Amino acid sequence: MKFYINSLYSNPQHSTRKNRMKLKTLILTGLAGIALSACTTAPKIQTLDLGVLQEAENLDVYPNTTNNKAKLTKFADKCLIEFTGNLAEGKVVEQWSFKGLTLISGGSATFAKDGTSTANSFDLYSPDVQKNFLALRHNFHKDALAQCD
Repeated sequence: MKFYINSLYSNPQHSTRKNRMKLKTLILTGLAGIALSACTTAPKIQTLDLGVLQEAENLDVYPNTTNNKAKLTKFADKCLIEFTGNLAEGKVVEQWSFKGLTLISGGSATFAKDGTSTANSFDLYSPDVQKNFLALRHNFHKDALAQCD
């Protein structure tokens, strides 16, 4: 029986198959090691999708926009609403940072179809700005907003 096993390993076809298996194992081990080290050494970058609590689409807002959506994202010390929509002149992006009912910051950027853009910060004490913030905030579920207190 021992002779039969030795002759099996001396067969060139079996030896080639055995070498391919070793090569595949070596390649898979190497790829797994690279993937694991890439995950553990990558810098921690805060992204909006990381703490997304809720998203809403087709909101009834002023000024009137099409294809609009808003995303409520929770960060360690605040929440952020990011609103995007299309105006007749181009695209608008608004960001509202808040904790509870307290507005921390807000601003918008408009990207015109001609390639120009404008940006501005909102006057947080303006009654119209407060009204717009509360109207936008009202589009999210109360359980999602409760996580922003």
